[in-house]
Amino acid sequence: MKIIRMVAFTFLISGCLSAAQPPTGAGDFGHQTLVLINSYRTSRGLAPLAENRTLKALAQQHSRYQAARRSINHNGFRERSAQAKSAGLSGVCSENVGVGHRDPQHLFSRWRISPAHNANMLRPNLRYAGVSVVGGYSTFFACG
Repeated sequence: MKIIRMVAFTFLISGCLSAAQPPTGAGDFGHQTLVLINSYRTSRGLAPLAENRTLKALAQQHSRYQAARRSINHNGFRERSAQAKSAGLSGVCSENVGVGHRDPQHLFSRWRISPAHNANMLRPNLRYAGVSVVGGYSTFFACG
């Protein structure tokens, strides 16, 4: 009986641990997420954001950082902003992060219902953006 309980307990714990992990096979659907963000922006009378290689690389770098640490955060935001400015982008930068979204629509809709994330997507002074999803961790990084 003890063995059966031990096996059941081990199975339960391993199931909970795997359920808590972000999806890893979803791939990088950052570009599709940016398409949704741009559609939303234009529906609100705002200009779409141009996808920018530098910002995409910075978003991807941060998503990798989060995935490696298994933690969503904004660590290094000032440094990313400085790198964007040194690459010729001006103005203010904004960032959204997330984890565990199964597809672009799910990620976008979660950001849209969050007041702070929604405000970042609708900032009128933004002109360029990059979005990346790595190991289930997502980053939207946009600058003027």
